[in-house]
Amino acid sequence: MPESQFNRDSFARWYASRHLKTDPGIRSVYYLPAGAPEREIRFVEVNELIAERDMQPLEPIDFGVAIGGADGHTLMVLDVTPAQWERIGRKELPLPKDWSLDDANSFSR
Repeated sequence: MPESQFNRDSFARWYASRHLKTDPGIRSVYYLPAGAPEREIRFVEVNELIAERDMQPLEPIDFGVAIGGADGHTLMVLDVTPAQWERIGRKELPLPKDWSLDDANSFSR
């Protein structure tokens, strides 16, 4: 596939679907394309099965997928508890630097 044909939104939908199917704790996945580099997919995953923690700043995990080639990209995932997600929504808990909820797309069960 030519480099200009890479479709970040399609990959994001596919990853969100897989994560929701394979992790029973994930209640919803938020895809955050605003401000992300062209070949970076950013997710906030609200997970009911992770322990409550008061860690700041919030740090996403680099899943290290599809690094090279025409479809090369990175997948960054920030797992949060439902309580942390509520705090993010109230702007009491900041997202990682340069992450934004503007134009966020939601995927859920």
